[in-house]
Amino acid sequence: MKKHVVYIVVDGLPDLPTKGTTPLKEARKPNLDWFAKNGSTGEMTTIPKSYWTDTTKASASHIANISILGYDFKKFPIKRGPLEAVGAGVPYQEGHLAVRCNFASVNKDMVVVDRHVSRSSFGLDEIARYINQHVDIGVPFTFMRTFEHRAVLILKNKLSDAVTTNDPYKNGEKVKRVEATKPDAVLTARLLQEFIEKAHNVIEYHPKNAERLAQGLPPANYILIREAGNQLLDLMPHFPKRWKIKKAVCIASNGAMKATCLLAGFSAVTIPELPFEETLDFIFENIEELLPDYEFIFAHIKAVDEAGHDGDFERRKRMIEAIDKKLTMFKDFDGIVVVTADHITSTEKKSHMPGPVPIVVYGRGKKDAVKIFDEFSVKKGKLKNYTGLKLLKYVFGR
Repeated sequence: MKKHVVYIVVDGLPDLPTKGTTPLKEARKPNLDWFAKNGSTGEMTTIPKSYWTDTTKASASHIANISILGYDFKKFPIKRGPLEAVGAGVPYQEGHLAVRCNFASVNKDMVVVDRHVSRSSFGLDEIARYINQHVDIGVPFTFMRTFEHRAVLILKNKLSDAVTTNDPYKNGEKVKRVEATKPDAVLTARLLQEFIEKAHNVIEYHPKNAERLAQGLPPANYILIREAGNQLLDLMPHFPKRWKIKKAVCIASNGAMKATCLLAGFSAVTIPELPFEETLDFIFENIEELLPDYEFIFAHIKAVDEAGHDGDFERRKRMIEAIDKKLTMFKDFDGIVVVTADHITSTEKKSHMPGPVPIVVYGRGKKDAVKIFDEFSVKKGKLKNYTGLKLLKYVFGR
């Protein structure tokens, strides 16, 4: 009987060194170090540096996840908008325009004060419903919050996706206008800009924003849009059939990581919106419960990436330590455990960055000389210059 595989992706786990160190290096992580000592380590490139652009930086997670699942992401250039819809269970029809959105806070001069409205979802479902009820752009649409401050907008018409973002990607800068990058996208740009402006007008003084202010939270008075897409293309080859296993399942929040797994033939368990420690409880309790029925369990842990975007070194360190404690359950596991990441998130730059990510594989019966799991030590491991496909071949003994 094949060994069951638990594949854990800690979003944005590695960092660029700050004063010669990183949260992963500084964290107390006896279990990860134990896996390194008793398994194999190395590095994986999910997105080659030659492919890295500003667009890639913004979309790194879903591109990397396609790569992690062993597919060539260049053959599946799926835009983030449709993935956000699929990952949140929002009905999506091929050809309709889906756009990834953030609730944001702007001042009277249209300068972005907070791109993430403090990552607080308070009142956002009510505001989203109000937008659906009170905004009319002449084309039917669905606007829905998906997770935390994130949302998806679907324009239910066949429209070009060749448009720019209105997101300046940093606080303290004015929002941009949505522009067409091709002649056939002029209508798309006009509709999106009209939606953004009308939504701003109707939610600026929404009662929930008054409540947010009373709680010390920034108002959610603006919608930032990016990564529009109008097709999912063909589904990716069926992951279980490709690796000759019966069933695979992903444990992930609503969003693109869950969507890419669904498109590859996984079942899915959705992580509810919970505080970080409770999220970890949910993930690892579900791993234990699902193991008898699934030969491959893919678990995605998001919050470490968010702490990096917030520039919070110590919070990242504490989160890694909390994840490590949960890994105790696998020290007697008669299967294979993989711990890795999708991309680097720089705490100093508060951004996704190119470069290889660390990997550790325990349970394959093979060891190397590495005894510590961090960005520096794994460079001496035996798993050198790996890709997502090469790592899966190693895990499945191909």
